[in-house]
Amino acid sequence: MGFKEAKKVQGQAKEIAKILKKEGYRAGLIALGTDNTIAVNPFGNRKDTVHIIYSIIENMNDKDKLILLAMMLGVDLSR
Repeated sequence: MGFKEAKKVQGQAKEIAKILKKEGYRAGLIALGTDNTIAVNPFGNRKDTVHIIYSIIENMNDKDKLILLAMMLGVDLSR
């Protein structure tokens, strides 16, 4: 991932957040990705952002929750 590409994707995530704020959304989580770049831009207060993340996890199936947990703990699942 090049710095220039990462900066471009992060800028796009920020622009999307600005548009959503103008449309009246008080909180959100923008996540964009390409083959080798990921950008995340949360907006709103911390409590609302955490609630959004919790809702995403709550709506995952159990298999995906386990995969996410393994990733967060640094477990290599490719073996």
